[in-house]
Amino acid sequence: MSLDKALLSRLTVEPLHRQRHDRDSFCCGVDRIDNFLKITAGRFAAEDHGKVYVAIDPPSPMVLGFFALSPHAIDIRSLPEADRRRMPRQPAVSAIYLSMVGIDQAVQGCGVGTFLMTAALCKCIDGANLMGGHFVVLDAIDEHAARLYRRLGFIDLPSDPGRMLLAMRTLRRAMESVKIP
Repeated sequence: MSLDKALLSRLTVEPLHRQRHDRDSFCCGVDRIDNFLKITAGRFAAEDHGKVYVAIDPPSPMVLGFFALSPHAIDIRSLPEADRRRMPRQPAVSAIYLSMVGIDQAVQGCGVGTFLMTAALCKCIDGANLMGGHFVVLDAIDEHAARLYRRLGFIDLPSDPGRMLLAMRTLRRAMESVKIP
C-alpha cells in the first residue's frame, strides 16, 4: 500500500469510548495487541491504569489504530550512565509508558502508523508538560519494531532487553524541528 493522504486528512484521534467505538473487527495481526484492544483496553482506561486513544475515520466508529499510555517509573540504576548523571538523586525517575500500539491490517502501509505514533508522542509531551516525565518508554514487540523505534530516536535500555526509551528533551527538540505543536 502507499500513503493515503485523503484518509490521513480525515482521521481523528480520541479517547476510547467502550460503547461508541467498534473494536470487534480490529485486527493488526498480533494476537496480544488485538486482544488488548478488544478485551482489556476498556477496563484499563476505566480503572485509571492509563489512557487508550483510537484513530477513526468519522463518521465510522471502526477503530483503525490505537495506542495506550500510562505513567511509569524507571529505576535510575537501569539507565545508561550518561542519563544517570543528569537525574535527581532518587531511586526512580518519571516516564510515560507507551504500552501498546496497533494498526489495523486494512490500513497498514497507508501512513496511519506514522500518524498514530506522532499523535502518541504529542500526548507524551502534553503529559510531561502537565506532570513531568523524563522519558517515553516502550517495549518493542520484536526486532522489526525495535528498528522502527530506533529510527525515531529511541535507544535500547541495556539492562532490560526489548525495553527502549526516548528522552523527553530529545522528543521536544524533534517535534519543534518539524513544527509539530
